[in-house]
Amino acid sequence: MSFFNGGLYMKTLIVGGGIHGVTIALKLLNAGYEDFAIMDPADLTGQWQKLTTKINMGHLRSPVVHHIHPDPYDLKRYAKKEDYSQPFSGYYQRPQLEMFNNHMNNLIKEYQLENYHIREKAVSIEPGYIINGKHQAEQLILATGINHLHYIPEFMADVAHYQHLFDSSQPLASDIDVVIGGGITACHAVRELTKKRHVTLIMRHAIRTHELDSDPGWLGPRNMSAFNKIDDYKERRSIIKEARHRGSMPAHLKQSLKFLESEGRVTLIKGEVASADHQYLYLTDGRVIPYQSIALATGCEQAIAKDPLVSQIIQTFNPPLAPCGYPIVTHDLEWFDHVYVSGPLAELELGPVSRNIIGGRKASARICQAIS
Repeated sequence: MSFFNGGLYMKTLIVGGGIHGVTIALKLLNAGYEDFAIMDPADLTGQWQKLTTKINMGHLRSPVVHHIHPDPYDLKRYAKKEDYSQPFSGYYQRPQLEMFNNHMNNLIKEYQLENYHIREKAVSIEPGYIINGKHQAEQLILATGINHLHYIPEFMADVAHYQHLFDSSQPLASDIDVVIGGGITACHAVRELTKKRHVTLIMRHAIRTHELDSDPGWLGPRNMSAFNKIDDYKERRSIIKEARHRGSMPAHLKQSLKFLESEGRVTLIKGEVASADHQYLYLTDGRVIPYQSIALATGCEQAIAKDPLVSQIIQTFNPPLAPCGYPIVTHDLEWFDHVYVSGPLAELELGPVSRNIIGGRKASARICQAIS
């Protein structure tokens, strides 16, 4: 990096310092590529660590080989070196959350990634790749994710006391007595909240159990070979939607909810909220649920253009978009001239796993090969 017009000039700017952004940075450094920066106003991987700690996740859903280091076995070696007791769980060897986060923090320190970190929020990217009116890069990697685009159902319009579980700025409030959502985040939140009080969990559907976010076949050619041959982006979108196990959880978490239910610590309600006021939730079947405070585990907005930066990029550069509004990218994940993407922005190329940790690994391999 060098100084530029009151800002910084760099060959490559990674926008987003979450798991995907840091995974890409480590891949570049391991390839001997150092002329880059990471732009994020928060600590590197800080949002992930706050959110997962907030709900006391315990173990990740992903397998042992899915993490930020380019070597898939690095986390396993780290667990052995640090002498963790029972560091992995189940058939897929899911890592302990604390160990996983410590491994990330250790790598951030070891590779001195703070030296590459620009603590700013990217709010504008103009022609010439001028960022925030003062920094300039020759090429960009957009690794911003969409967890900040909280989906708030319309029935919440008159509710004052609630929080979205993806809001890392708020701790898990002790007065929450209703959780809305049927997936893994809702389950973890309920398990944490019921340590101190009774909780009602409202789900639109019966508990769905899947060990992973999508079938393991999407990790390799078994499913991706056919996916890559599809030219119709509407069909690709349909396949991705069907393949993701949204609103699901592993079987052991379902069992834990059933145990809490048997102890009278949680009430499980299958139903849909029609409306709400400052005191009650009104379900479509006529049931009325009182509440003190609500936690929403309702996921993210799916319209990527609701992200202000992505919207501004689309308006400024008019890049190629599929009918669903998501980027059409090359095999190298290049969206348009020297602008690369990962995460949700890359899913029409990488498939259903693009948003996950393994999606960051796949994106890092393709992007690094293209630019280094």
